[in-house]
Amino acid sequence: MPLLQDFAALFVRFRKNLLYLGLYILLVSVIAFPFTGDVIMRMSNDLLPQQKYSGELYQLIQTQPLELMMLELKLSVIAGVIAALPVVFFYAYRFLAGRQFGDRFRISGPKLLLATAVGLVLFIVGCLYSYWLMLPLVFEYLLTSSLAAGVANSWKVSDFVNFAVMTTAVFGLVFELPLAMTVLARARIVPAWVFRKYRRHMYIVILIVAALVTSPDVLTQIMVGIPLIIFYELSLLILRFTAPDNRPPAEEKASGQ
Repeated sequence: MPLLQDFAALFVRFRKNLLYLGLYILLVSVIAFPFTGDVIMRMSNDLLPQQKYSGELYQLIQTQPLELMMLELKLSVIAGVIAALPVVFFYAYRFLAGRQFGDRFRISGPKLLLATAVGLVLFIVGCLYSYWLMLPLVFEYLLTSSLAAGVANSWKVSDFVNFAVMTTAVFGLVFELPLAMTVLARARIVPAWVFRKYRRHMYIVILIVAALVTSPDVLTQIMVGIPLIIFYELSLLILRFTAPDNRPPAEEKASGQ
């Protein structure tokens, strides 16, 4: 397959650069490790409500001797990967800009930069929405509802941080849906009419994805699934103005009937 051969050639060409990239991630991770404790404290102050009522509303605990240290190590690696993303985007641009993929489409440099910029903005907006708006409301509801039922809140610090990071990342990706659908439609990989025709099927897929990428509680799955459906409908609206329909004659006749 030509595409796999291209990626194999890319790996051979940049394998030394990939080694440097790995060392860069390691260096940033080592530098970031001493500050991860402050990051965890900041997350608890930002996302969890203030202590109130008589006694404590919640308590973050560790259940294993190395739980907090392993969590801090994971956060430092995440910081290293995030710091390396500009380098990864640079390599991706050098590989993709101006490349022809079969007879379907050709990737132009300016359009690739525009798509990357739009995707970055959408991802950041999604993360901010999750971190500053959705997660504080979710945690306050979970904590106060359990307190009202007479249940104490003692959460593993790793579960709390993993849930917050995963949910924030998922919402960042959710906000990418309009861009992804527009790119697929304009590249004629998935015509715009297919997204509209199989709307109900996509609803089922969205609910399955929401169940797979979130914790096994219904509230979180709903809070991920509903925005996905809303963004899917918003993407369909955007496609009316940004991508041609390209409906086959048989489909146009069937839709007309």
